[in-house]
Amino acid sequence: MPPIITWLVSATIFTVMFALGLGLHGSSFALTRHHPGVLSRILIGTCLLVPLTGLLLLELPVAEDLSTAAKFAIALMVICPSAPLALRRASAQSRSAELAARIQVSAAIVAIITIPLLAQLFTAIKPVTGWNISPVEVALQVTRVQLIPLAAGLLVKTWRPAWAERWSSTINKVATALLVLMIVVLLVMTSGDLIPFLTKNSLGLVFMIAMVVISFGIGYGLAGPGPNERPVVALVTSTRNLGLAAQLAVVYGSTIQGLIPAVLSYTLISLVFSTILLNLLARRTNSPLS
Repeated sequence: MPPIITWLVSATIFTVMFALGLGLHGSSFALTRHHPGVLSRILIGTCLLVPLTGLLLLELPVAEDLSTAAKFAIALMVICPSAPLALRRASAQSRSAELAARIQVSAAIVAIITIPLLAQLFTAIKPVTGWNISPVEVALQVTRVQLIPLAAGLLVKTWRPAWAERWSSTINKVATALLVLMIVVLLVMTSGDLIPFLTKNSLGLVFMIAMVVISFGIGYGLAGPGPNERPVVALVTSTRNLGLAAQLAVVYGSTIQGLIPAVLSYTLISLVFSTILLNLLARRTNSPLS
């Protein structure tokens, strides 16, 4: 990938996380408003159960027929929680957006620990050919592109609340624009490889679909009983962090042909199937969230 792509991915994640911290209210960390036990279950689900499920899937005998790109993409996506796309999809309802933001911030912080540990686990078990990711380097990457901008946004929100209130909406729009631009650029850059990947990796697509559906079910099952809570948690759990996964793919998987198209394929599958599942839930509850 050209250096400009690496810069764009890093800048996008940084801006998204800064905007998230800038737009948070103090109540977003008041876990007593949302039972700590429930939040803990959700974090365990999105940060640990989803990655471990992905690891188990990749250890199945049939997974030996998957391409290296498909395996690597699934591994990267499952270990990367806290997805900006999910937060924006949940923002249609203020209560849903607050819950999604709380989960995303908490998951981004927890990911500083879980991603390096999971990278070490994947390294030890070796379900993926070419998985040469150093846990220490991953910790530095995640800290640099997630924790630092998030902390910066929270500090600005605390020390300059008037400035944060004035510019939060604008910076959030910039973050959204960068996120869209990143996806478009990655699609354009890999357009010649995306269709061949989709046509030659049908088994990989099946694994990705299974992973999205299982992740959705994990989030739905671990959420509280609130009418809007289950769909939001299921959405946040099943939608993985494309920006962070792309960042790790560029840094650690640049020699794996078709990796970026594979990561994008997982994201597209996640968008399509989570929407289908949300619509099915909406028909049952008469409270649409899509």
